[in-house]
Amino acid sequence: MIAVIGGGIAGLSAAYELAVRGVPFKLFEATRRLGGLIRTEHVDGFTIEAGADSMLAQKRAAIDLCVDLGLEPRLITTQHPRTAFVLHGGRLHPLPSPSVLGLPATWRGLLSFDLLPIAARARLALEPLVPRRGGDAESIGHFFGRRFGQATVDLLAQPLLGGIHSGDVNTLSLRALMPRLAAAEAAGSVLRWVRRVAAASDPSGAFRSLSAGMGELVDALRQRLPPDSIVLNAPVQAIERGWNVRLPDGDFPCSAVILAAPAHAAARILAQVDPPAAALCARTLYVSTASVVLAWPRAAVRHPLRGSGFVVARAGDAVRMNACTWASSKFEGRAPADVVLLRAFFGGAMDPAAVDLQDDDLIVTAQRELSEVLSIEGAPRLARVYRWRDAGAQHDVEHPARMAGLDRRLALLPGLFVTGSGFRSVGVPDCIADGRAAGAAAASTL
Repeated sequence: MIAVIGGGIAGLSAAYELAVRGVPFKLFEATRRLGGLIRTEHVDGFTIEAGADSMLAQKRAAIDLCVDLGLEPRLITTQHPRTAFVLHGGRLHPLPSPSVLGLPATWRGLLSFDLLPIAARARLALEPLVPRRGGDAESIGHFFGRRFGQATVDLLAQPLLGGIHSGDVNTLSLRALMPRLAAAEAAGSVLRWVRRVAAASDPSGAFRSLSAGMGELVDALRQRLPPDSIVLNAPVQAIERGWNVRLPDGDFPCSAVILAAPAHAAARILAQVDPPAAALCARTLYVSTASVVLAWPRAAVRHPLRGSGFVVARAGDAVRMNACTWASSKFEGRAPADVVLLRAFFGGAMDPAAVDLQDDDLIVTAQRELSEVLSIEGAPRLARVYRWRDAGAQHDVEHPARMAGLDRRLALLPGLFVTGSGFRSVGVPDCIADGRAAGAAAASTL
């Protein structure tokens, strides 16, 4: 019997791999629901994503799992046009098309990219001439500053790439989060890599979701697991060599343990069995975020909302939100006809205090800022607030070395495996791939 600790997408994927292999297991989830950072709600005809709203199609693990689960007919792509914007100076500036990570893939796109001042565009164009001299502990911000100039860091990298991870690009690790950029520099030029990637891009778009929301994936996984294999409201207190899982109502002896909890929870669980491993886990920082979901009649919104949404370049705007997804424009079926559904994001490393605002204050702030940016009149017909406290793992410049140290500790603890976004996974597909790999590795120990 194998114990899986944590019922997020990584833990569920590990459990699924064990089930496919016919290996008995118990999955212990501390809360009353499965899915972790995937949570979909259906309210008054709206499909609301409280957490992750999509999965990157280029990383096949998520799509392949959907196929295995019979969900392939339920997969949907982002709607046209797929334009994303950056809010700066009170204006929404469209990202160039085509582009990769916001970087223009054509000279025409670069010349017309009015988010960047002319001098910044000229500096960006010189990237192929910049010497190669990155290091293992380089931040995303430092990399972009070296290759493209500080204006590109402030107006593009921080709002877009920092926003994806709710972090500060000056501390986030390039090697951990965007190794392809480091490889592109090593090969000669990031801009040349951008052009190659854009030329080979999938015409159906980079992202996929499911018709009824990402929660479909969680539900399908649960249905494939033995009904008596999942225990909710079961916070694990500790694990002991042997292996034994300590729970509030007793112990669970097992042959192996897959630890799929956040790194800060893993630190507590590992404290007795291996203090050095616990200390490494505890050094992974987390941020808290909040999202405000608002809906208006389409007639109340003057902006055409032709695109997926916008991120905010804080260097030039006083708005408090970090970004806004135009949910009803991004994916089909997210709102009733003639209604728009918007999702504003707050908090993270750049504004941690925002998460502590009262619900009403967050709603008022989101309503005011969105009304100004998108020319919206009247009150929303729906308003909901979601908070994720200490849920966003920050893979900082020390993270790769920290994970290498954790691997050395785990090598001394046969039968113990870790998986999830607090360790090496970034995004839903990575968590699925890493979870399934942990399941396979644990099964091989029997």
